[in-house]
Amino acid sequence: MDIMDFLSPLIGGIQVLDNFTIWGFILLGTIIGVIVGALPGVGATMTYGMLLPFTFTLPADVAIALLLSISVGNAFGNSIPAILMGIPGSPSAILTVIDGYSLHKKGESGLALAVAWFAAMAGQAISIILFVLMVVPLMAMAYNFGDPEKFALFLLGIVAIASLTGDNVVKGLMAGGVGFMIGIVGLDPNSPLPRFTFGFSILRTGFDIAPVMIGLLALGELFRSTRQVFKWEARIDTKHAAKFPPLYKLKDTIWPILSGTFIGTFISAIPGAGATPAAMIAYQQAQLFAKRPEEFGKGSIEGLAANEAAQNASNSGEAAPALALGLPTSGSMVLLLAALTIHGFIPGPNMIRQTPELFYAAIGGMLAATLILTLTGWHLGLAMLRFVNINRSIVVVLSIFTVLVGVYCLSYRVFDVWVVIGCGVIGYYLSRYGYAVAAAALAVVLGRQLERSLRLGLNLTDGDWIGMLSRPFTALFVCVTITFLSIGIYRTMKFRKKMRDAKMLTEATAAD
Repeated sequence: MDIMDFLSPLIGGIQVLDNFTIWGFILLGTIIGVIVGALPGVGATMTYGMLLPFTFTLPADVAIALLLSISVGNAFGNSIPAILMGIPGSPSAILTVIDGYSLHKKGESGLALAVAWFAAMAGQAISIILFVLMVVPLMAMAYNFGDPEKFALFLLGIVAIASLTGDNVVKGLMAGGVGFMIGIVGLDPNSPLPRFTFGFSILRTGFDIAPVMIGLLALGELFRSTRQVFKWEARIDTKHAAKFPPLYKLKDTIWPILSGTFIGTFISAIPGAGATPAAMIAYQQAQLFAKRPEEFGKGSIEGLAANEAAQNASNSGEAAPALALGLPTSGSMVLLLAALTIHGFIPGPNMIRQTPELFYAAIGGMLAATLILTLTGWHLGLAMLRFVNINRSIVVVLSIFTVLVGVYCLSYRVFDVWVVIGCGVIGYYLSRYGYAVAAAALAVVLGRQLERSLRLGLNLTDGDWIGMLSRPFTALFVCVTITFLSIGIYRTMKFRKKMRDAKMLTEATAAD
Protein backbone atom coordinates (compact mmCIF):
# COMPACT_ATOMS: atom_id res chain seq x y z
CA MET A 1 0.00 0.00 0.00
CA ASP A 2 1.29 3.46 -0.89
CA ILE A 3 0.18 6.90 0.16
CA MET A 4 -2.26 7.20 -2.75
CA ASP A 5 -4.28 4.31 -1.34
CA PHE A 6 -5.08 6.59 1.59
CA LEU A 7 -5.28 9.90 -0.29
CA SER A 8 -7.63 8.61 -2.99
CA PRO A 9 -10.60 8.08 -0.62
CA LEU A 10 -10.16 11.58 0.85
CA ILE A 11 -9.97 13.07 -2.65
CA GLY A 12 -13.01 11.03 -3.66
CA GLY A 13 -14.90 12.23 -0.59
CA ILE A 14 -14.17 15.85 -1.48
CA GLN A 15 -15.20 15.29 -5.11
CA VAL A 16 -18.57 13.92 -3.97
CA LEU A 17 -19.32 17.40 -2.61
CA ASP A 18 -19.28 19.03 -6.04
CA ASN A 19 -23.08 19.41 -6.28
CA PHE A 20 -25.48 21.52 -4.25
CA THR A 21 -28.02 18.72 -3.75
CA ILE A 22 -25.82 16.65 -1.47
CA TRP A 23 -24.74 19.81 0.41
CA GLY A 24 -28.41 20.62 1.02
CA PHE A 25 -29.14 17.20 2.52
CA ILE A 26 -25.97 17.26 4.62
CA LEU A 27 -26.92 20.69 5.98
CA LEU A 28 -30.41 19.38 6.76
CA GLY A 29 -29.03 16.26 8.44
CA THR A 30 -26.56 18.24 10.54
CA ILE A 31 -29.24 20.61 11.82
CA ILE A 32 -31.63 17.74 12.56
CA GLY A 33 -28.81 15.95 14.37
CA VAL A 34 -28.09 18.93 16.61
CA ILE A 35 -31.80 19.43 17.37
CA VAL A 36 -32.50 15.82 18.34
CA GLY A 37 -29.19 15.62 20.16
CA ALA A 38 -30.31 18.53 22.34
CA LEU A 39 -33.47 16.62 23.31
CA PRO A 40 -32.63 14.42 26.31
CA GLY A 41 -33.01 10.73 25.57
CA VAL A 42 -33.45 11.13 21.80
CA GLY A 43 -30.31 9.63 20.25
CA ALA A 44 -28.93 8.95 16.80
CA THR A 45 -30.51 5.49 16.59
CA MET A 46 -34.00 6.84 17.21
CA THR A 47 -33.44 9.64 14.70
CA TYR A 48 -32.21 7.19 12.07
CA GLY A 49 -35.33 5.12 12.67
CA MET A 50 -37.65 8.09 12.19
CA LEU A 51 -35.96 9.34 9.02
CA LEU A 52 -34.95 6.03 7.45
CA PRO A 53 -38.16 5.56 5.42
CA PHE A 54 -37.70 8.98 3.82
CA THR A 55 -34.14 8.17 2.66
CA PHE A 56 -35.25 5.33 0.38
CA THR A 57 -36.39 7.79 -2.28
CA LEU A 58 -32.89 9.31 -2.38
CA PRO A 59 -29.83 8.05 -4.25
CA ALA A 60 -27.75 5.72 -2.07
CA ASP A 61 -24.78 8.10 -1.85
CA VAL A 62 -27.01 11.00 -0.78
CA ALA A 63 -28.78 8.78 1.79
CA ILE A 64 -25.53 7.65 3.42
CA ALA A 65 -24.18 11.22 3.53
CA LEU A 66 -27.43 12.43 5.10
CA LEU A 67 -27.48 9.72 7.78
CA LEU A 68 -23.85 10.19 8.78
CA SER A 69 -24.31 13.97 8.95
CA ILE A 70 -27.11 13.31 11.45
CA SER A 71 -24.63 11.36 13.60
CA VAL A 72 -22.14 14.23 13.46
CA GLY A 73 -24.74 16.80 14.52
CA ASN A 74 -26.21 14.50 17.16
CA ALA A 75 -22.88 13.86 18.87
CA PHE A 76 -22.40 17.61 19.33
CA GLY A 77 -26.02 18.36 20.22
CA ASN A 78 -26.28 15.88 23.09
CA SER A 79 -23.70 17.84 25.10
CA ILE A 80 -26.11 20.79 25.42
CA PRO A 81 -28.61 19.28 27.92
CA ALA A 82 -25.71 17.55 29.70
CA ILE A 83 -23.92 20.85 30.34
CA LEU A 84 -26.88 23.12 30.95
CA MET A 85 -29.37 20.77 32.61
CA GLY A 86 -27.25 18.01 34.12
CA ILE A 87 -29.10 15.46 31.98
CA PRO A 88 -27.13 13.44 29.38
CA GLY A 89 -28.59 13.58 25.89
CA SER A 90 -27.20 10.06 25.42
CA PRO A 91 -25.47 7.47 27.67
CA SER A 92 -22.06 8.50 26.30
CA ALA A 93 -22.63 12.03 27.65
CA ILE A 94 -22.83 10.91 31.28
CA LEU A 95 -19.31 12.17 32.00
CA THR A 96 -20.14 15.46 30.25
CA VAL A 97 -22.65 16.02 33.03
CA ILE A 98 -20.01 15.61 35.73
CA ASP A 99 -17.68 18.36 34.57
CA GLY A 100 -19.86 20.33 32.15
CA TYR A 101 -22.74 20.81 34.55
CA SER A 102 -20.29 21.69 37.32
CA LEU A 103 -18.90 24.50 35.14
CA HIS A 104 -22.44 25.67 34.40
CA LYS A 105 -23.26 25.90 38.12
CA LYS A 106 -20.05 27.88 38.65
CA GLY A 107 -21.25 30.45 36.10
CA GLU A 108 -18.92 29.26 33.32
CA SER A 109 -21.54 27.89 30.93
CA GLY A 110 -19.96 29.63 27.94
CA LEU A 111 -16.60 28.00 28.68
CA ALA A 112 -18.18 24.55 28.97
CA LEU A 113 -20.12 24.92 25.71
CA ALA A 114 -17.05 26.28 23.92
CA VAL A 115 -14.88 23.37 25.08
CA ALA A 116 -17.55 20.89 23.95
CA TRP A 117 -17.81 22.61 20.54
CA PHE A 118 -14.04 22.79 20.04
CA ALA A 119 -13.50 19.17 21.10
CA ALA A 120 -16.38 17.98 18.93
CA MET A 121 -15.03 19.68 15.80
CA ALA A 122 -11.43 18.57 16.35
CA GLY A 123 -12.49 15.02 17.24
CA GLN A 124 -14.68 14.72 14.16
CA ALA A 125 -12.06 16.13 11.76
CA ILE A 126 -9.14 14.01 12.99
CA SER A 127 -11.22 10.85 13.28
CA ILE A 128 -12.19 11.06 9.60
CA ILE A 129 -8.51 10.66 8.70
CA LEU A 130 -8.24 7.74 11.14
CA PHE A 131 -11.40 6.29 9.56
CA VAL A 132 -9.66 6.18 6.16
CA LEU A 133 -6.52 4.68 7.73
CA MET A 134 -8.63 1.86 9.20
CA VAL A 135 -10.85 1.18 6.20
CA VAL A 136 -8.17 0.96 3.50
CA PRO A 137 -6.35 -2.03 5.09
CA LEU A 138 -9.71 -3.71 5.76
CA MET A 139 -10.61 -3.26 2.09
CA ALA A 140 -7.31 -4.85 1.04
CA MET A 141 -7.96 -7.77 3.39
CA ALA A 142 -11.43 -8.24 1.88
CA TYR A 143 -9.91 -9.45 -1.40
CA ASN A 144 -9.19 -12.77 0.33
CA PHE A 145 -12.76 -13.22 1.58
CA GLY A 146 -14.81 -16.13 0.34
CA ASP A 147 -18.03 -17.56 1.71
CA PRO A 148 -16.37 -19.34 4.69
CA GLU A 149 -14.70 -16.05 5.73
CA LYS A 150 -17.95 -14.14 5.33
CA PHE A 151 -19.78 -16.67 7.50
CA ALA A 152 -17.18 -16.38 10.27
CA LEU A 153 -17.21 -12.58 10.03
CA PHE A 154 -20.99 -12.30 10.26
CA LEU A 155 -21.01 -14.76 13.15
CA LEU A 156 -18.34 -12.67 14.89
CA GLY A 157 -20.46 -9.52 14.62
CA ILE A 158 -23.60 -11.12 16.05
CA VAL A 159 -21.79 -12.94 18.87
CA ALA A 160 -19.67 -9.90 19.78
CA ILE A 161 -22.68 -7.61 20.19
CA ALA A 162 -24.65 -10.35 21.96
CA SER A 163 -21.75 -10.98 24.36
CA LEU A 164 -20.68 -7.43 25.09
CA THR A 165 -24.01 -5.60 25.38
CA GLY A 166 -26.12 -6.15 28.47
CA ASP A 167 -25.15 -8.13 31.54
CA ASN A 168 -26.07 -11.62 30.41
CA VAL A 169 -24.45 -13.35 27.43
CA VAL A 170 -27.22 -15.96 27.27
CA LYS A 171 -29.85 -13.25 26.91
CA GLY A 172 -27.72 -11.59 24.24
CA LEU A 173 -27.49 -14.81 22.22
CA MET A 174 -31.22 -15.43 22.68
CA ALA A 175 -31.92 -11.94 21.34
CA GLY A 176 -29.74 -12.75 18.33
CA GLY A 177 -31.77 -15.91 17.87
CA VAL A 178 -34.99 -13.88 17.83
CA GLY A 179 -33.59 -11.63 15.13
CA PHE A 180 -32.35 -14.62 13.12
CA MET A 181 -35.81 -16.21 13.19
CA ILE A 182 -37.37 -13.00 11.90
CA GLY A 183 -34.74 -12.68 9.18
CA ILE A 184 -35.08 -16.18 7.71
CA VAL A 185 -38.83 -15.92 7.07
CA GLY A 186 -39.54 -16.00 3.32
CA LEU A 187 -37.64 -17.53 0.42
CA ASP A 188 -34.79 -19.93 1.02
CA PRO A 189 -31.56 -18.07 0.06
CA ASN A 190 -30.39 -20.99 -2.12
CA SER A 191 -33.71 -21.99 -3.65
CA PRO A 192 -37.03 -20.37 -4.66
CA LEU A 193 -39.00 -22.23 -1.98
CA PRO A 194 -40.78 -20.17 0.74
CA ARG A 195 -40.46 -21.17 4.39
CA PHE A 196 -41.96 -20.21 7.76
CA THR A 197 -44.78 -18.27 6.06
CA PHE A 198 -47.55 -20.14 7.97
CA GLY A 199 -49.78 -19.91 4.91
CA PHE A 200 -49.65 -16.11 4.58
CA SER A 201 -48.83 -15.18 1.01
CA ILE A 202 -47.65 -11.71 2.05
CA LEU A 203 -44.73 -13.39 3.86
CA ARG A 204 -43.46 -15.31 0.79
CA THR A 205 -40.71 -12.71 0.29
CA GLY A 206 -40.11 -12.29 4.01
CA PHE A 207 -40.45 -9.26 6.24
CA ASP A 208 -39.23 -6.00 4.75
CA ILE A 209 -36.07 -5.09 6.60
CA ALA A 210 -36.95 -1.42 7.14
CA PRO A 211 -40.11 -1.88 9.28
CA VAL A 212 -38.38 -4.58 11.33
CA MET A 213 -35.27 -2.46 12.00
CA ILE A 214 -37.24 0.68 12.76
CA GLY A 215 -39.56 -1.23 15.06
CA LEU A 216 -36.83 -2.97 17.04
CA LEU A 217 -34.43 -0.06 17.42
CA ALA A 218 -36.52 3.12 17.17
CA LEU A 219 -40.13 2.37 18.09
CA GLY A 220 -39.08 0.02 20.88
CA GLU A 221 -36.98 2.80 22.39
CA LEU A 222 -39.88 5.25 22.02
CA PHE A 223 -42.18 2.83 23.83
CA ARG A 224 -39.57 2.58 26.60
CA SER A 225 -39.37 6.38 26.75
CA THR A 226 -43.08 6.61 27.58
CA ARG A 227 -42.29 4.94 30.91
CA GLN A 228 -39.53 7.40 31.80
CA VAL A 229 -40.06 10.65 33.68
CA PHE A 230 -37.58 13.52 33.33
CA LYS A 231 -37.78 16.33 35.87
CA TRP A 232 -35.77 19.44 35.13
CA GLU A 233 -34.27 21.22 38.13
CA ALA A 234 -34.76 24.59 36.50
CA ARG A 235 -35.29 26.26 33.16
CA ILE A 236 -32.18 27.28 31.29
CA ASP A 237 -31.00 30.87 31.50
CA THR A 238 -29.90 31.38 27.88
CA LYS A 239 -28.37 34.79 28.54
CA HIS A 240 -26.17 33.27 31.20
CA ALA A 241 -24.86 30.68 28.72
CA ALA A 242 -24.18 32.85 25.67
CA LYS A 243 -20.68 34.22 26.31
CA PHE A 244 -17.79 32.71 24.35
CA PRO A 245 -14.57 32.51 26.43
CA PRO A 246 -11.13 33.87 25.45
CA LEU A 247 -9.25 31.41 23.21
CA TYR A 248 -6.28 31.07 25.60
CA LYS A 249 -8.55 29.22 28.02
CA LEU A 250 -8.85 26.39 25.50
CA LYS A 251 -5.12 25.65 25.16
CA ASP A 252 -5.12 23.05 27.95
CA THR A 253 -7.66 21.00 26.01
CA ILE A 254 -5.39 20.19 23.04
CA TRP A 255 -3.75 17.05 24.46
CA PRO A 256 -7.00 15.62 25.96
CA ILE A 257 -8.70 16.18 22.59
CA LEU A 258 -5.97 14.33 20.70
CA SER A 259 -5.91 11.39 23.09
CA GLY A 260 -9.70 11.30 23.27
CA THR A 261 -9.97 11.27 19.49
CA PHE A 262 -7.62 8.31 19.07
CA ILE A 263 -9.26 6.36 21.88
CA GLY A 264 -12.78 7.18 20.70
CA THR A 265 -12.09 6.15 17.11
CA PHE A 266 -10.45 2.80 17.82
CA ILE A 267 -12.49 1.69 20.85
CA SER A 268 -15.81 2.40 19.13
CA ALA A 269 -14.73 0.25 16.17
CA ILE A 270 -14.77 -2.84 18.42
CA PRO A 271 -18.03 -4.79 18.04
CA GLY A 272 -20.22 -4.30 21.08
CA ALA A 273 -18.23 -1.32 22.41
CA GLY A 274 -19.48 1.98 21.00
CA ALA A 275 -19.25 5.57 22.18
CA THR A 276 -19.96 5.08 25.90
CA PRO A 277 -16.96 2.92 26.89
CA ALA A 278 -14.79 4.93 24.48
CA ALA A 279 -15.71 8.16 26.27
CA MET A 280 -15.13 6.64 29.70
CA ILE A 281 -11.69 5.27 28.77
CA ALA A 282 -10.72 8.62 27.22
CA TYR A 283 -11.82 10.43 30.39
CA GLN A 284 -9.77 8.11 32.61
CA GLN A 285 -6.67 8.48 30.42
CA ALA A 286 -7.02 12.26 30.44
CA GLN A 287 -7.14 12.25 34.24
CA LEU A 288 -3.94 10.20 34.44
CA PHE A 289 -1.96 12.76 32.41
CA ALA A 290 -3.82 15.94 33.42
CA LYS A 291 -2.06 19.01 34.76
CA ARG A 292 -4.80 19.40 37.38
CA PRO A 293 -6.30 15.95 38.01
CA GLU A 294 -7.90 17.17 41.23
CA GLU A 295 -10.38 19.21 39.15
CA PHE A 296 -11.86 16.13 37.47
CA GLY A 297 -15.45 15.70 38.55
CA LYS A 298 -15.59 19.30 39.79
CA GLY A 299 -15.48 21.21 36.50
CA SER A 300 -12.38 20.11 34.55
CA ILE A 301 -12.15 21.39 30.99
CA GLU A 302 -9.57 18.67 30.29
CA GLY A 303 -11.99 15.92 31.28
CA LEU A 304 -14.81 17.55 29.36
CA ALA A 305 -12.62 17.91 26.24
CA ALA A 306 -11.42 14.29 26.30
CA ASN A 307 -14.95 12.96 26.78
CA GLU A 308 -16.47 15.11 24.02
CA ALA A 309 -13.65 14.35 21.55
CA ALA A 310 -14.08 10.60 22.14
CA GLN A 311 -17.87 10.81 21.74
CA ASN A 312 -17.62 12.62 18.43
CA ALA A 313 -14.73 10.54 17.11
CA SER A 314 -16.78 7.40 17.73
CA ASN A 315 -18.93 8.27 14.69
CA SER A 316 -16.00 7.49 12.40
CA GLY A 317 -14.92 4.51 14.48
CA GLU A 318 -18.36 2.89 14.31
CA ALA A 319 -18.64 3.52 10.56
CA ALA A 320 -15.31 1.82 9.72
CA PRO A 321 -16.24 -1.84 10.39
CA ALA A 322 -19.84 -1.23 9.28
CA LEU A 323 -18.85 -0.06 5.81
CA ALA A 324 -15.63 -2.03 5.32
CA LEU A 325 -16.80 -5.40 6.66
CA GLY A 326 -20.57 -5.11 7.03
CA LEU A 327 -20.17 -5.30 10.82
CA PRO A 328 -22.16 -2.56 12.57
CA THR A 329 -21.06 -1.82 16.14
CA SER A 330 -24.08 0.28 17.17
CA GLY A 331 -27.81 0.54 16.58
CA SER A 332 -27.43 3.51 14.25
CA MET A 333 -24.93 1.60 12.09
CA VAL A 334 -27.35 -1.36 11.91
CA LEU A 335 -29.93 1.04 10.49
CA LEU A 336 -27.34 2.49 8.10
CA LEU A 337 -26.69 -0.98 6.69
CA ALA A 338 -30.44 -1.57 6.56
CA ALA A 339 -30.78 1.55 4.40
CA LEU A 340 -28.05 0.30 2.05
CA THR A 341 -29.72 -3.12 1.91
CA ILE A 342 -32.99 -1.51 0.83
CA HIS A 343 -31.04 0.32 -1.89
CA GLY A 344 -29.85 -3.06 -3.20
CA PHE A 345 -26.39 -3.25 -1.66
CA ILE A 346 -25.31 -6.35 0.24
CA PRO A 347 -23.49 -5.56 3.51
CA GLY A 348 -20.14 -7.28 3.67
CA PRO A 349 -16.45 -7.03 2.95
CA ASN A 350 -16.92 -6.58 -0.81
CA MET A 351 -19.39 -3.70 -0.64
CA ILE A 352 -16.86 -0.85 -0.73
CA ARG A 353 -14.73 -2.58 -3.36
CA GLN A 354 -17.75 -2.98 -5.65
CA THR A 355 -19.33 0.41 -4.85
CA PRO A 356 -16.57 2.86 -3.85
CA GLU A 357 -18.96 5.78 -4.36
CA LEU A 358 -20.66 4.84 -1.08
CA PHE A 359 -17.34 5.02 0.74
CA TYR A 360 -16.61 8.42 -0.79
CA ALA A 361 -20.11 9.63 0.12
CA ALA A 362 -19.56 8.58 3.74
CA ILE A 363 -16.30 10.53 3.90
CA GLY A 364 -17.82 13.53 2.12
CA GLY A 365 -20.86 13.54 4.40
CA MET A 366 -18.78 13.54 7.58
CA LEU A 367 -16.35 16.14 6.21
CA ALA A 368 -19.11 18.51 5.11
CA ALA A 369 -21.08 18.10 8.35
CA THR A 370 -17.93 18.81 10.36
CA LEU A 371 -17.27 21.94 8.29
CA ILE A 372 -20.86 23.10 8.77
CA LEU A 373 -20.63 22.61 12.53
CA THR A 374 -17.25 24.35 12.63
CA LEU A 375 -18.76 27.44 11.02
CA THR A 376 -22.15 27.39 12.72
CA GLY A 377 -21.87 25.02 15.70
CA TRP A 378 -21.60 27.64 18.41
CA HIS A 379 -24.63 29.55 17.14
CA LEU A 380 -26.59 26.33 16.51
CA GLY A 381 -25.83 25.28 20.08
CA LEU A 382 -27.21 28.53 21.47
CA ALA A 383 -30.24 28.29 19.22
CA MET A 384 -30.95 24.76 20.47
CA LEU A 385 -31.16 25.90 24.10
CA ARG A 386 -34.81 26.67 23.69
CA PHE A 387 -35.51 23.13 22.50
CA VAL A 388 -34.20 21.38 25.61
CA ASN A 389 -37.16 22.66 27.63
CA ILE A 390 -39.75 21.11 25.31
CA ASN A 391 -42.18 18.82 27.11
CA ARG A 392 -40.90 15.29 26.61
CA SER A 393 -44.35 13.79 26.09
CA ILE A 394 -44.81 15.98 23.01
CA VAL A 395 -41.48 14.79 21.59
CA VAL A 396 -42.35 11.11 22.12
CA VAL A 397 -45.84 11.36 20.59
CA LEU A 398 -44.60 13.26 17.53
CA SER A 399 -41.75 10.79 17.11
CA ILE A 400 -44.07 7.77 17.19
CA PHE A 401 -46.38 9.47 14.67
CA THR A 402 -43.43 10.23 12.38
CA VAL A 403 -42.21 6.62 12.54
CA LEU A 404 -45.62 5.16 11.65
CA VAL A 405 -46.27 7.60 8.81
CA GLY A 406 -42.77 7.11 7.42
CA VAL A 407 -43.10 3.32 7.42
CA TYR A 408 -46.50 3.49 5.73
CA CYS A 409 -45.10 5.76 3.02
CA LEU A 410 -42.45 3.15 2.14
CA SER A 411 -44.86 0.94 0.19
CA TYR A 412 -48.30 2.17 1.30
CA ARG A 413 -49.07 -1.13 3.05
CA VAL A 414 -50.93 -1.28 6.36
CA PHE A 415 -49.15 -4.60 6.94
CA ASP A 416 -45.83 -2.75 7.32
CA VAL A 417 -47.36 -0.55 10.00
CA TRP A 418 -48.43 -3.64 11.95
CA VAL A 419 -44.94 -5.11 11.48
CA VAL A 420 -43.23 -2.00 12.87
CA ILE A 421 -45.63 -1.92 15.84
CA GLY A 422 -45.13 -5.63 16.51
CA CYS A 423 -41.34 -5.32 16.30
CA GLY A 424 -41.54 -2.20 18.48
CA VAL A 425 -43.26 -4.25 21.18
CA ILE A 426 -40.62 -6.98 20.82
CA GLY A 427 -37.84 -4.39 21.03
CA TYR A 428 -39.42 -2.82 24.11
CA TYR A 429 -39.65 -6.09 26.02
CA LEU A 430 -36.17 -7.18 24.93
CA SER A 431 -34.78 -3.93 26.30
CA ARG A 432 -36.90 -4.00 29.45
CA TYR A 433 -35.75 -7.48 30.48
CA GLY A 434 -32.08 -7.03 29.65
CA TYR A 435 -31.84 -8.62 26.21
CA ALA A 436 -29.54 -7.03 23.61
CA VAL A 437 -31.83 -5.34 21.08
CA ALA A 438 -28.84 -4.47 18.89
CA ALA A 439 -27.97 -8.17 18.63
CA ALA A 440 -31.51 -8.98 17.49
CA ALA A 441 -31.44 -6.18 14.92
CA LEU A 442 -28.03 -7.19 13.60
CA ALA A 443 -29.15 -10.82 13.28
CA VAL A 444 -32.07 -9.67 11.13
CA VAL A 445 -29.70 -7.81 8.80
CA LEU A 446 -26.97 -10.44 8.65
CA GLY A 447 -28.91 -13.64 9.39
CA ARG A 448 -29.85 -14.48 5.83
CA GLN A 449 -26.34 -13.67 4.58
CA LEU A 450 -24.83 -15.73 7.41
CA GLU A 451 -26.96 -18.73 6.48
CA ARG A 452 -26.20 -18.39 2.77
CA SER A 453 -22.45 -18.05 3.38
CA LEU A 454 -22.47 -21.07 5.68
CA ARG A 455 -24.23 -23.28 3.16
CA LEU A 456 -22.09 -22.13 0.24
CA GLY A 457 -18.95 -22.49 2.36
CA LEU A 458 -19.85 -26.09 3.24
CA ASN A 459 -20.55 -26.80 -0.43
CA LEU A 460 -17.08 -25.45 -1.20
CA THR A 461 -15.48 -27.99 1.17
CA ASP A 462 -17.93 -30.84 0.41
CA GLY A 463 -19.53 -30.54 3.81
CA ASP A 464 -16.26 -30.66 5.72
CA TRP A 465 -16.60 -28.34 8.74
CA ILE A 466 -12.94 -28.72 9.71
CA GLY A 467 -11.81 -27.83 6.21
CA MET A 468 -14.03 -24.76 6.12
CA LEU A 469 -13.13 -23.47 9.59
CA SER A 470 -9.39 -24.11 9.21
CA ARG A 471 -8.95 -21.53 6.44
CA PRO A 472 -6.66 -18.74 7.78
CA PHE A 473 -9.09 -15.80 8.01
CA THR A 474 -12.00 -18.07 8.94
CA ALA A 475 -9.97 -19.56 11.80
CA LEU A 476 -8.92 -16.06 12.92
CA PHE A 477 -12.52 -14.81 13.08
CA VAL A 478 -13.67 -17.97 14.85
CA CYS A 479 -10.95 -17.50 17.48
CA VAL A 480 -11.95 -13.86 18.00
CA THR A 481 -15.60 -14.97 18.24
CA ILE A 482 -14.70 -17.50 20.96
CA THR A 483 -12.74 -14.76 22.76
CA PHE A 484 -15.72 -12.39 22.76
CA LEU A 485 -17.99 -15.22 23.91
CA SER A 486 -15.59 -16.02 26.76
CA ILE A 487 -15.52 -12.36 27.79
CA GLY A 488 -19.31 -12.32 27.73
CA ILE A 489 -19.52 -15.43 29.93
CA TYR A 490 -17.01 -13.92 32.37
CA ARG A 491 -18.99 -10.66 32.53
CA THR A 492 -22.20 -12.60 33.11
CA MET A 493 -20.69 -14.58 35.98
CA LYS A 494 -19.20 -11.42 37.47
CA PHE A 495 -22.56 -9.62 37.26
CA ARG A 496 -24.38 -12.53 38.88
CA LYS A 497 -21.83 -12.66 41.70
CA LYS A 498 -22.25 -8.95 42.23
CA MET A 499 -26.03 -9.33 42.40
CA ARG A 500 -25.75 -12.25 44.85
CA ASP A 501 -23.39 -10.26 47.08
CA ALA A 502 -25.75 -7.28 47.00
CA LYS A 503 -28.70 -9.52 47.90
CA MET A 504 -26.81 -11.12 50.79
CA LEU A 505 -25.77 -7.68 52.07
CA THR A 506 -29.37 -6.47 51.91
CA GLU A 507 -30.62 -9.56 53.76
CA ALA A 508 -27.90 -9.18 56.41
CA THR A 509 -28.75 -5.52 56.90
CA ALA A 510 -32.45 -6.35 57.22
CA ALA A 511 -31.69 -9.09 59.77
CA ASP A 512 -29.72 -6.63 61.92
